[in-house]
Amino acid sequence: PVRMLEPGILSINGAELEEDTQNVYLSCNWAPVKREFILCELRGKEYGKIPDDFPSGMYLRNGPNPLRDPDNKYGWFDGSGMIHSVRFQVDDDGVHRAYYTNRFIKTGFIKIADLLQRPPVNITVQKGIRGLMNVLYNLLRVVRFDAQEYRYDNYALLGTANTAVSYFPLNDGNGKRDAVLALYDSDAPYEIKLTKARDPIIQHTLGTGTYNPYGLDHPMTPHPRYSPQTKEMISFGVGMDFPRLKNKSTPVLFINGEGKIYRTTDVKTRTSVYQHDFAITKNFVVMQDNPNTIDPFRMMFKPFNGTPISWDNRKRTSFVLLPRTSPDDVKKSEGAKILHGDEALVDKTKEFFLPEGEECFIFHYANGWEEDDKIVFYGTHHAKLNLVRFNSRYPPPKDLLPKFYRFELDLTTGTASKQLVFGSEDALVTKLPDNVDCPIDDLVVDFCNASFEKSGEKSDFLYMCYTKAVEDISELITPDDVNKGWSLGFWQGVLKLNTTTHEVEAITYPPLMNGGEAIFQPKVNAQSEDDGYLISHVTALEPVDGAEAEYKSYIALMDAKNMSNTKSTDGEFPDGFLYCSQLPGRVPWGLHGLFLSDEFMCDESDLPEEYME
Repeated sequence: PVRMLEPGILSINGAELEEDTQNVYLSCNWAPVKREFILCELRGKEYGKIPDDFPSGMYLRNGPNPLRDPDNKYGWFDGSGMIHSVRFQVDDDGVHRAYYTNRFIKTGFIKIADLLQRPPVNITVQKGIRGLMNVLYNLLRVVRFDAQEYRYDNYALLGTANTAVSYFPLNDGNGKRDAVLALYDSDAPYEIKLTKARDPIIQHTLGTGTYNPYGLDHPMTPHPRYSPQTKEMISFGVGMDFPRLKNKSTPVLFINGEGKIYRTTDVKTRTSVYQHDFAITKNFVVMQDNPNTIDPFRMMFKPFNGTPISWDNRKRTSFVLLPRTSPDDVKKSEGAKILHGDEALVDKTKEFFLPEGEECFIFHYANGWEEDDKIVFYGTHHAKLNLVRFNSRYPPPKDLLPKFYRFELDLTTGTASKQLVFGSEDALVTKLPDNVDCPIDDLVVDFCNASFEKSGEKSDFLYMCYTKAVEDISELITPDDVNKGWSLGFWQGVLKLNTTTHEVEAITYPPLMNGGEAIFQPKVNAQSEDDGYLISHVTALEPVDGAEAEYKSYIALMDAKNMSNTKSTDGEFPDGFLYCSQLPGRVPWGLHGLFLSDEFMCDESDLPEEYME
């Protein structure tokens, strides 16, 4: 159980994580960290200051960080989840300060790893009969060691809660409250309690066990969508259970502002498909039916290389529109009236096909909205996706890397189309800012987002991370040779796209610095959509006199409204950075996060008794 801890450093159960030189995802800045830092004020190297109009609150970022030493088949998405948080607040002396904490998420997966003294089998990299036998053997070991008491839900062996953090309204029978959940495709959500003492306390799962206020019988997507106009949260279920595979259906959940599910609709697709993200507009939910199909029996029928999720070259890509309803009236829908001419057909979907030969998979959606008689959305486009190769190999094959696209669904003709955003030919943007040191056709873009206040509405600006496609691991800079190449292995900078003019601005990190996801946060009393800050963790490889270079991690606040097109020089913080402060520990490359204002914090006295065990 998680307990309250004094400020300082904590080792987790004495676990020692040895670097595996054969697996890049266990080395460089992907390597897991061994310690938890609790309530550490940032007092290291610092650039600039926290802006006066930056809101008080907490930035949290989730990411893989294996507790136990995994084998060489480890894939990046397999590590146990760890939350890295930075608390911004004005102290009693009137000074704006920041505090850092990192905590493991106590999932069923991590408890079983602790019990067996090794992690459970890494499901995402298993192939064929041998992989299936590994999974079954792992299940038998859990039963043998009586690990059932450690399992919170039916997916405990799959779930690491390592992908994202999201706000949810929650009602557990004692009234509505604001909840923060850690999410992963193959696991039930885990609730995170944030105290005013700046310490994230991570304990509960909202799984299929005793504590299940949503009544879930499946995991949830890491990317739920909040509708600020209706104060509701929309999510969908992810599962590989036989009934849903047989019915080829995905449950979509609508949670009202009081924290109760008021509608659940099964969206059917032509085959069982893997979906990671989706989009919403004022009147619709946008799902995808893509060639990335789910069939666990492939591990038996293709005994050498069959995987549960694989690409079907014969299948076309389409988008499925589901009408939204009002939380106050689930029997009528303006979206149903637009699609079908009958507002009562709330559960009837409509499919929009991309032209044959334009198959794709969208990993992340930036935002979506309705524009005249069209549905418009932007997202990261994969022409093909093999999750096993993508997860377990660095660099991922170039043909699997994402490009950024604009998509349109024509409500009049019933057709779908797509347009490349960045490219030298037939693209909306054919020239990058001068400070982006990358040929436009080699540009890789992902981790896209917009202002959360514009979710489901037209956003004038989108933000995304970018880097250059790496051809070979020899291009990766390592601590023993900082002059070897340019790439640290992650994002090289941030782009800002104007969705009306398609003008682009950029912040580019220095050559020895890369960053993680950069999320937009409006400033206090913002005057325009882009009047705010981009928040991200960045890590630099800094030479040390007489010793091997070391990775140093920072929290960075960037000016979203006035992003600079001035190219930075080696060793300097780039123009556009307003505040950058060194963290007490290294932050490995991770996934998704969010910023939460003070209203989400609670006093320790408000915590349920089970959080204080």
